[in-house]
Amino acid sequence: MRVRLPPGAPFHLIPIYPTPFFFFVLKYLTVMKKRIVVALTGASGLKLGDYFLRKIEKNKDFFEKAFVIVSKNAKFVAESEGFNLDFDFYKKHFELLDENDFASPVASGSYPLDGMVVIPCSMSSLSSIATGVGLNLIHRAADVCLKEKRKLILVPRETPLSPIHLENMHKLSLAGAVIAPFIPSFYNKPQSVEDVLDFFSIRIFDLLGITLKDKRRWRIDE
Repeated sequence: MRVRLPPGAPFHLIPIYPTPFFFFVLKYLTVMKKRIVVALTGASGLKLGDYFLRKIEKNKDFFEKAFVIVSKNAKFVAESEGFNLDFDFYKKHFELLDENDFASPVASGSYPLDGMVVIPCSMSSLSSIATGVGLNLIHRAADVCLKEKRKLILVPRETPLSPIHLENMHKLSLAGAVIAPFIPSFYNKPQSVEDVLDFFSIRIFDLLGITLKDKRRWRIDE
């Protein structure tokens, strides 16, 4: 996480005593923007990953840069689910990386990142990350986050879970990853699939350290 001061910031407009305008300018000057990786793997529910990316774009002021990696299996599963991944949208708003590009910046621990989200996370990807087997850039970038003690959020989409799945999740949790299965909330009274995806995306933002105001949060007005 880094503080970015916009070029030409209006320091001369800051009053010498606190006013509402003073706090507005202070907030503007100290926006904490994040640099993250979002990976979509071959688990069912690719619409969830796509929705999360669109949520990032809508809240782009919180992000300095977002890299996107889509696995080959993710493309196949999306087609099987009748869902088209919008690569034109990804290329326009993010830096789209090839899963086989091990020369990518995110493959190195010396490149500054704030975290990574694998959404959805297949059991194959989870197993590779848990065992340190870097078969593609997604696995390598996740491994880098673990070794550099950066935020790694994995969103598994599988049921039921075998002892092997649970053991891999336990191992990753001990290593510092956050295991956040896609489990819908109902106290927020969702009216559509989009409502479910939206509220879950907000929860992932929370895990990244970004709090979005939303009246559907549990007892937010109390």
